[in-house]
Amino acid sequence: MHDASINREDRMFDEVGVDVTRGRAKGVQRSAVAHPELLVKIQLVDNYLTIILDGISVRACSKGFTESGMNSLQSIFVKLLAYYSYLEDAFALNHFVEILRVMYGSTRDVVYMQIVSKAAREGYIRNPTTIQLLFEVSLALHDRIDILDIKDDYYQQCAHLISRFIHMEVLVHSSNNLAVKAIKDANGVVSFLKSCIAFNEVTIPSISATTTKMNLYLETVEVALLGGLLSHTDDLIDLAIGCLQSLNQSDGSLLQDDMNELLSLIRKLCSLLVIIPVVNCVVTFVGNLEQGVAYLSRSILSLVESHLWMAPQLRLRVFCAILSLAATLSQNKFPYHACNKEVVGNDLLFFGDCTYRQELASMASTVLTKVFQDVLQESHQVTRGSMALEACNCILSSVKANDEILDMCSKLIEIAKSCLDSSDNCLRSTVCLLDKHLSPLSGEGDVPSSSYGNTL
Repeated sequence: MHDASINREDRMFDEVGVDVTRGRAKGVQRSAVAHPELLVKIQLVDNYLTIILDGISVRACSKGFTESGMNSLQSIFVKLLAYYSYLEDAFALNHFVEILRVMYGSTRDVVYMQIVSKAAREGYIRNPTTIQLLFEVSLALHDRIDILDIKDDYYQQCAHLISRFIHMEVLVHSSNNLAVKAIKDANGVVSFLKSCIAFNEVTIPSISATTTKMNLYLETVEVALLGGLLSHTDDLIDLAIGCLQSLNQSDGSLLQDDMNELLSLIRKLCSLLVIIPVVNCVVTFVGNLEQGVAYLSRSILSLVESHLWMAPQLRLRVFCAILSLAATLSQNKFPYHACNKEVVGNDLLFFGDCTYRQELASMASTVLTKVFQDVLQESHQVTRGSMALEACNCILSSVKANDEILDMCSKLIEIAKSCLDSSDNCLRSTVCLLDKHLSPLSGEGDVPSSSYGNTL
């Protein structure tokens, strides 16, 4: 089939298909008595479409198409998508998907956009095969956007269309569930997993709630780690941290529940950073290794400090999460690792590396100063006392108790005593904990130790 033949078939499709399209829209397939002539015409057109697609398939496999032929091919496929009421019917045509996959350039972009636009209009799509093909279409659009550096408004249009055919958050959860099942089945997992992750990357930006976006990015990070796709993991961590940067409380839109969720997500992010190889993340963010192993932690710290609207108590808990992260990363053996054996832990990558430990210790020292300052900044007396106890407990469980640390903790206890009732249970238990750490210095006993604690 030559390009001229495709052009002719395109014009003939216009002449034959217009009345049938109207008939399908009116549901005449269910009204054989009222419209028998249209039912016959529908059958004829379906047969005719089979012949057209057979010919196009032969041409695609043999010689390919010129630019003129691709334009006509685009016209035919756009009309086919308009002709059928449901995507599943179009995808079921002989050679439809096969021809779709050999398209390229702007022709493919236009047809793929028509597909996701039609998916958005259809609403909830349940067919697994159709969903899988939509994942592939999304991946192709996502890659095309990266290659051509298309403007943000086009990117958002793509993301908006892709996400509208199903509730966006549900869509990402479903994608991750499918990816996890594929990993467990271990059948063609890499290609499918990449499709699912790319689908999420192009869908999540259309979600307006920042905390929801961050949660979905972190969920997808877990899936990528499970599949051993570290390159995707790095990008997703970058996007999750970017959500912190975009937070805005100037209009008072973030409620207390949002603050609690934000804290939970930052803690989750820190827990994931334990098992993500540091070198990969540093390369993603800065393009070289000069920023060091603590770069991500410092990035989180800097972003949190830049949000002046954050209450001191929220900042303190973020600082404590970062301090705990530094302590965990300093251990000779981490308490947990990625399930995928291809993801090598930092405890193995940097085993015996003094520079690695020194940088983590330096960052921890910076965080300790900020923790103490944050407690002092709290104006409410009872809250300040509770923060002092929280900070003291975190420090004693994360950092080796030398003279400097014990002096800081003693000052925190004094702050707590000046703000809280002496009968406060948390105050009394924290004082006992500090006394146990002070005892070895006076030769009165040993400090209880954890297998994973007090490493900095």
